[in-house]
Amino acid sequence: MQPKSKSIFQNLRETARPYDHLFIFSLSFMFLSGIANILPSWLIKVSIDGISALGSNSTKFSIIPKQAEEYLLKHYPNGLEISFLNFKHIFSASGLSKALYLSTGDFINLLPIAIVVVFTIDAIFKLSYIFSIRSWGLRIVQDLRDKFHLHLNQMALKDQEKYDSGSLVSVVSSDLQSLQSWLSETMTNLFNDGFKALFLFGWLLFINFKLTMLTLVTIPLFALPVIKIGKKIRKYSKSGQDYVGQISSFINETLVNQRIIKAFNLENWRQNKFAQESKILYKLQSNWFLFMSIVSPITNIVAALGISIILYFGLRSVGQHDISIGEFSSFFVTSILLYDPIKRLGRVSTILQSALGVSERVYKILDEPIQEDCKQLQDSSEPRTESLSALPLAASVEFKNVVFEYEARSAESSSVTQSETNTQAQISHRSRIFNNLNLYIAAKTSLAIVGPSGSGKTTLVSLIPRFYEINAGEIFVDSHSIRDLSLHQLRRYIALVNQDPLLFTGTLRENLEIVLPKHLSKEAKDESLNLALDKAYLREFINELPDGIDSNIGERGQKLSLGQRQRVSLARAFLSKAPIVILDEPTSALDNKSQQFVYSSIQELMKERTVIIIAHRLDTIQSCNKIIYMENGEILESGNYDELLAGSNKFASLVKSEKVEKG
Repeated sequence: MQPKSKSIFQNLRETARPYDHLFIFSLSFMFLSGIANILPSWLIKVSIDGISALGSNSTKFSIIPKQAEEYLLKHYPNGLEISFLNFKHIFSASGLSKALYLSTGDFINLLPIAIVVVFTIDAIFKLSYIFSIRSWGLRIVQDLRDKFHLHLNQMALKDQEKYDSGSLVSVVSSDLQSLQSWLSETMTNLFNDGFKALFLFGWLLFINFKLTMLTLVTIPLFALPVIKIGKKIRKYSKSGQDYVGQISSFINETLVNQRIIKAFNLENWRQNKFAQESKILYKLQSNWFLFMSIVSPITNIVAALGISIILYFGLRSVGQHDISIGEFSSFFVTSILLYDPIKRLGRVSTILQSALGVSERVYKILDEPIQEDCKQLQDSSEPRTESLSALPLAASVEFKNVVFEYEARSAESSSVTQSETNTQAQISHRSRIFNNLNLYIAAKTSLAIVGPSGSGKTTLVSLIPRFYEINAGEIFVDSHSIRDLSLHQLRRYIALVNQDPLLFTGTLRENLEIVLPKHLSKEAKDESLNLALDKAYLREFINELPDGIDSNIGERGQKLSLGQRQRVSLARAFLSKAPIVILDEPTSALDNKSQQFVYSSIQELMKERTVIIIAHRLDTIQSCNKIIYMENGEILESGNYDELLAGSNKFASLVKSEKVEKG
């Protein structure tokens, strides 16, 4: 977990540290490219002065600016000495003159070659730093993406529920992709354009110091508006990215609920709501584009002002013979070239603000705490690689004076939808769910939990695998307190089958084998699969699939019926060999035929496991060893089916009501 005291810059720096070699490599070529950017300006000076020399029939002309030439000849009248690593090169006065001047004949021969060489060198440098800096950005984002997905798996459910799914998906699909582009662009602008501006400015000083100083008056005019605009850009960038997540969640909700939307003719109602959400996103993004667009015109106006100053005073200097026409041309062109990197440097702040807005969203989620012993799960690439033979064939479960209440919290208005806001507000005001709850489930027995909606049935079973942490009391599994077991150990004891069975995109085999240890041989895996397929009554429908067990079952298993998906979930429970199986209303939405298959599978589980069933159809729990009836987080009645049915109680009334509904 990233400490909350760290800034966004510190977080990004830690993420980028393993790839410093790529950054340094890129930085080196940016530096060389900055030097190479002087050469075209120098070629302009040499070309124009060379043409002037040809026109005036001069035999020689200076290859460096007049200002620099006068300085060298004044300070080194007897020659120029250069010392480096004990090697001395002595230029006599005549040698210095040869070094400073080029003959017109050499000019004609060398200029075309020099142009090709200069631009080839610059192209190589650019290719090198562009590829390496983009690789650097891609590696950082790849690490963040992997880290983000891992962190989601390690977060407690109560912390995950602060965010809607659309916001979380948007971070991976949109935010991180934007961050990669912004990181690369920011670093390129900051360093490549920084080096380019530095060397071009140095060349201006080399040509004419006084004229260069006049250009500096316009530089502060770049910074002032950009700083103020940058704050606005960051604000609207973050808000816009937040709302993109809400739009994604809204669309996902529309896709999931298509049957309801079509059945009740809700298309127009849904579209109107979407149009409202889309309009808000449009306004946020319009404001962002507005402030991003303002930056360029402002910098262009400032650049025009600076160039006008150069043009005025430069032409006066040419007229007074302070600089040559070639030097002025080089100075003027270099000034125009200099404003381009300065403009991009001005945009660094605005781009950086957008990147920081996105980074803030990413690291806000990464700053959420992970469950305390998830490090063990992180270190194990295969959660079930250990042998399960050490586990008992069945395990007891005991709740002892358990107190539990949902953690009160306010909704995150910037990252949740309106529907989730309502849910969060309700949770914040809910009273305690369980108060000194006591319950014992003997090993290799079956318990059914019944009661009205909201009575705490699902919450009760969610406490066993520590999806939520209890506030007081103890829960024991096989005589071990679940607080003394790591999550890795505890969840190896438990298999879960939900009312809406969730499968993964892929083949049926992949969905089953994910609970098997990787070290098992193919023969052992096939043997386990065959046994589970028989016990879950999957054989018949698997034989009808085009590729059998290797058939692709589609996204979330949508190519299978609900009953088939439920039997696949039960097969996973058999394969896991977990001694405790939790079934959350496994038959509530099934037709009679599918219900019979699932019921038969549950009977197989009851032979050798501790089975806990949240029941909706009461006729499916008659064979359970024990039934409890719950209301408002309390166990009001307990006994087997016949005992509860014989008395005048709530369970008996529930059974009678169900019989009346069935007619």
